[in-house]
Amino acid sequence: MDSDEFFDLLSNSTRIDILQTLANAYEETPADPWLEYNELRTTVGVRDNGNFNYHLDRMGELLVKGPAGYRLSRIGMAILSTVASGVFDPDWKWGPVDAPGDCQYCSDPVQLVYEDGNLWLTCGTDSHTIPLSVPPSVLDSHPDDAVVEQVAVLQNQWSALTRRGICAECYGHVDGDIRYGGAREDHYHYHGECHRCGFHHGVPVGLFVLGHPTVRAFYHERGVDIRTTPFWTLDYCEPGSETVLSTDSLRLRIDVTHDDDELPVTLDRDGTVVSTDDP
Repeated sequence: MDSDEFFDLLSNSTRIDILQTLANAYEETPADPWLEYNELRTTVGVRDNGNFNYHLDRMGELLVKGPAGYRLSRIGMAILSTVASGVFDPDWKWGPVDAPGDCQYCSDPVQLVYEDGNLWLTCGTDSHTIPLSVPPSVLDSHPDDAVVEQVAVLQNQWSALTRRGICAECYGHVDGDIRYGGAREDHYHYHGECHRCGFHHGVPVGLFVLGHPTVRAFYHERGVDIRTTPFWTLDYCEPGSETVLSTDSLRLRIDVTHDDDELPVTLDRDGTVVSTDDP
């Protein structure tokens, strides 16, 4: 299914209702998720057989037809899950909710707020606001006191995927390198571009090293699950906190810290960790 067919499907409420009805059948009886034709049509609320058949035909590979009737295909379930995440609702709003830590640019308190199709970490100054790739479903389905931890998990997962050359948006291949400057004040960051969907990933170098096994082990040995720690609460994730060891053959040192313990991590221009000891 190409993008035009996908958006055509989402623009029609009857087809969405068919998907949702079949999803409900799967939820109620996952071992037998089939609905007979008349039961499906009646539940969706379409009286005219011709009109209903037209929509069934247009949905093609989103459905599986068999002797027992219809059920969702894997593609249909994926589309319905995307719709259910809320990413297509530009009017959905949430927050503001107080977040731990301070603004990485001015040290003012920060909040999380969802609007205009994005979750924002903000101190109230537009130029300091950081977009976070988190869908409404995370904010709407988890208790407020658990949201920050869930957001941290997703951001750390995004960084870990980018480190592995995987796009967190479409799971295509990402190429990237360490760059200086960009949309914000001058500092180093990892810039990755997905060659499948075209998404550009900008990752603070401190956050970029969090997914490295040695860094995770450093925290695990000290009783900390770094995967649930908001990156903006870590000093070495602040823009400009890295130490430049060399610019000709780029080497950056990020001093990963916990209490009085320190783990120096050195990156090259490709974002490869070349050392986890003092240079």
